[in-house]
Amino acid sequence: MKHNESVFIEKIKVKKILSIGDLVDVELPHQHIIGNSRVILLNFLGKYAQILPPIYRNSRIKLYTGEKLNIRVYENGSNIMIKSSVLKIEKEKITVFLPKIAFKIQKRLFFRIPIIREGILIDNEENKLIPFETRDFSAGGMQIVVKEYLAEEREYIIKTLIMDDNLILKEINTRAVRLVGENIYGEKIYGMKFMNIDYKTEKNIVRYANLYSIKAKHGILGDGK
Repeated sequence: MKHNESVFIEKIKVKKILSIGDLVDVELPHQHIIGNSRVILLNFLGKYAQILPPIYRNSRIKLYTGEKLNIRVYENGSNIMIKSSVLKIEKEKITVFLPKIAFKIQKRLFFRIPIIREGILIDNEENKLIPFETRDFSAGGMQIVVKEYLAEEREYIIKTLIMDDNLILKEINTRAVRLVGENIYGEKIYGMKFMNIDYKTEKNIVRYANLYSIKAKHGILGDGK
């Protein structure tokens, strides 16, 4: 297992985690998009697989032979990446390179992205709403700035947090796990842990973080979303 800054990456055999019929995400770094697809054929000896043409926003993604891509699999909450490329393009299927090794990122250590978004917490014990701003964000939690102290280990509910039009968090339980410090304005900085993220929401957060990091790397975030 390899430690890389804030994430642990484990090498695993592709044949142990990929099966015919699996739903996968196809990440295209050069196009800055992530599409949906399904595995329809696997040939581990020949080192290739066939997938359905990936779809992004209800449209088929235009690919070219030799294009680099990452196939992402979500298994038991884990984020698994298979580095691949396009070998052949046909109308009903895409043939891609199938390596022997994939890379598994530990669920509890999904990398954080630095991002500012406004949201509202519900404090049921004090019966009040608490505005906050994020400073970073991941599938496991977030760092936020608030004007008042939060009770550590108390649970707060995210009333609403809009990351973009396709990722809006509501009714998510969080816990204030640590006070990081205060900024020059006297605002408090807390580390918050998500307590009841379901599989679908976690997958959407991971996809969002992956795509956001790709766009940030290429300087095309535009309005920040």
